[in-house]
Amino acid sequence: MKMNQTEPVHAESAAPAVEPTQTEAKKPKKRWRILSSVFLFALIAGAMYFALRDTSLAEVWSAVQSANPLWLLCALGASLIAAVMFGIALHISLRALDGKRISLIRSIGFGFIGQYYTAITPAGAAGQPMQLYYMLGYGVEVSHASLSLLLVNASHQIVVLLIPALLFPFRASLILNNLGAFLWFLLFGAIVNIGLILFLLFAMFSQSFVNRAVNWAIRLMTKIKIIKRPEAIQARVNKQIALYKQGAEVFRKHPWLLVGELFAYVVLLGMQFVIPFFIYRAFGLSGFGMVDFIALQSILYLAVCFLPLPGSAGASESGFVTIFRVLFQSSLIVPAMLLSRLMSFYVILLISGVISLIMHLILTQRRKRALAAAATDSSLQETPTSLTTPPEA
Repeated sequence: MKMNQTEPVHAESAAPAVEPTQTEAKKPKKRWRILSSVFLFALIAGAMYFALRDTSLAEVWSAVQSANPLWLLCALGASLIAAVMFGIALHISLRALDGKRISLIRSIGFGFIGQYYTAITPAGAAGQPMQLYYMLGYGVEVSHASLSLLLVNASHQIVVLLIPALLFPFRASLILNNLGAFLWFLLFGAIVNIGLILFLLFAMFSQSFVNRAVNWAIRLMTKIKIIKRPEAIQARVNKQIALYKQGAEVFRKHPWLLVGELFAYVVLLGMQFVIPFFIYRAFGLSGFGMVDFIALQSILYLAVCFLPLPGSAGASESGFVTIFRVLFQSSLIVPAMLLSRLMSFYVILLISGVISLIMHLILTQRRKRALAAAATDSSLQETPTSLTTPPEA
């Protein structure tokens, strides 16, 4: 659905009778954002409680103070590079689809918007919709915006599975010996990811097969009363499948685009996965190498990224303590988890929130200026008419 950037103009110039309806429409969205934020902070508080229940804050603070600041700066730098790479990956597809209209800085801003809303909503549900909203607001064509988000999402899913798949044969014993109960989460994440990739590939390159499969699923869910409006669902699915087909055509016309997107996400996720190694070195520890940490962190990411939790809060913390316990000393595992999450999640959440606010304010000012210009043009068009009207005798 196209989000028209002139909608706020209509909202402000509409008749008073319409305003209560629009105000009421905004209330559920506002309540939803508040509830999502409360849920996120509750998950974080719960994770912190369980992580610290056997460790005193004094011990944690003492361990954090002993960390080498240079290695901590490396961890922070890797996290910032990963955050910027989200925007660069988006820019690669936008350049292929939309020429040079969108600057790199603005694409990076769109990337931060996606990260912020992904972090504060369950399963990252609002990440790409909010990116789409702001991309349209800043003048990106709706087809280009939708297709670019599809391409980066497909590339992300492929690399999320590719990195652990490549490293698992070389670190199988290390991974399996440290997974514990998270083995089931890993299996769930792997199955979901493989299913999504297969669906994307079939939707892009075998539209008839996907249509038959989707029609069968819709009929089944209609019979068991899960779906009440099958026609509406079918129309939305057909529209999405058509978008996937466009994505396949883009990859055919620009084969370098897939290579560029995959490379961008290898760098992005590689930077995220190396952060625990920098924390490890910050505590002066040795014995395990960078590849060990990348392998374990990639497995943890795959295990928790599809859980319906904002920012995988709670699952990421407990998973870190479980999977990395052997690599860190028992007295350092909780401080290491806190520093790792601070660098990879909380700092980026703060930065992306600030950038999202700035882009929102800029867009609001642009719309106000557009509204003022439209009002000025309207008054100028009316003035000659009044001046040329002959005076009454």
